[in-house]
Amino acid sequence: MKPENLSNFSQKPRGSVEDSTTENNSLSSDSDIEDISCASGDQRRIVQGLRKTIRKNNTKINDLVAKLTIAEIHLANEKEKSNYKDDLITLTKETKDLSVKQLQSKILELENELALSKCPALIKEKEKINEYENNLSEKDKQIEKLEYELTESKAKIVKLESTIHEKDEELVEWIRKTQKCDAELESKIKSYEANISEMNKKLSKFNIGAESCQNSDKSFIFLNGTKIPSIRMVSFPDLEPFPAVFEEIASAGSWMVIQRRIDGSVSFNPKQNSYKDGFGDLGTEFWLGLEKLHKLTMSRRYELYVELVDFDDARAFARYDHFVVGRSEENYKLISLGDYSGNAGDALRSHINCAFADDWWWRSSEYECFLNGTYNGFKVKVDWDGVWWGRWNMRNGYSLKSCKMLIRPRDEKSIEVNLGPKHPET
Repeated sequence: MKPENLSNFSQKPRGSVEDSTTENNSLSSDSDIEDISCASGDQRRIVQGLRKTIRKNNTKINDLVAKLTIAEIHLANEKEKSNYKDDLITLTKETKDLSVKQLQSKILELENELALSKCPALIKEKEKINEYENNLSEKDKQIEKLEYELTESKAKIVKLESTIHEKDEELVEWIRKTQKCDAELESKIKSYEANISEMNKKLSKFNIGAESCQNSDKSFIFLNGTKIPSIRMVSFPDLEPFPAVFEEIASAGSWMVIQRRIDGSVSFNPKQNSYKDGFGDLGTEFWLGLEKLHKLTMSRRYELYVELVDFDDARAFARYDHFVVGRSEENYKLISLGDYSGNAGDALRSHINCAFADDWWWRSSEYECFLNGTYNGFKVKVDWDGVWWGRWNMRNGYSLKSCKMLIRPRDEKSIEVNLGPKHPET
């Protein structure tokens, strides 16, 4: 049913309602006129109220008629939609039947193709295809394996690059330390060269002084009977090269002088001098140095020779065959003397295991000699401060005119040294 027919249908009832309403209005109006003409004032008011009520009811009736008309139109539209749905369902059923037929036809074609594929040629081609697929699968596996190995190789490369980077940093640090060590060694070498140059200058000055002394009227006589000592440069591990005086002792060979007292020209006061490093004048009085004595006597076995002269020009000596001085941490204590021989007395024996305190190996309760004390230019009895050896004369110590201490290796007749310019003896 079309909408326009529904519209016509809906319009007919609406017209009948309006006509009846109009007729009722006209009838009521005529009756109202007749009633009004014959009614009193109260009745007029009642009539007017009734008129208002009638008008309100007529308005409501008209609204209801309009709503009814709209509802009829919606109902007609819904019926038309229902007819469309029925047509669509019919069409869907027809399309479904057609699709089923087409699928059945397609299945039949596929079955025919399957039957044809069973021929030998097609089977052989299919086998080739399967073989190709298998080969392709193997290749895929090989590719996966190679990719895995490639990943591992990349990881190893990253690790090696990290190791190389660390080694490079270590190499840079090693080069930096090497350069620092080279700089320090170069500085030490320059310092050693400066010290050697200074020593050579001192030796040169000593040569000049010795030559001038030799040409003077009053030549200086040393205790060993020569006018000029034999001075040589000594090189030793862990020690800077240093000059030392060497003297020949009759029937005893060549010895290095480590201490000499002859005239009091050099102060042996420990507050003014370093007994560790050495001090004094090699031409007169000096002390070689405790650190040198320690390094020398700890490197091999050394002998000690002590030569003494009193103010009556009497000479005596004390000789020890194993002289050892301890480390600085031990305060350079007198570790060993070995066996004694000589005619001056074994006075140094009581000082074994004594630390070097200020200026000598002191024992608090007992001591028998002291060669680094205050020098006296004449014979005098001393209590402890002075240059003396032994208490054999009525248990008294008397000052000495001169003394010197010398050492040499025990197993050889002479000391091996790097010789500098040797001063000729006269």
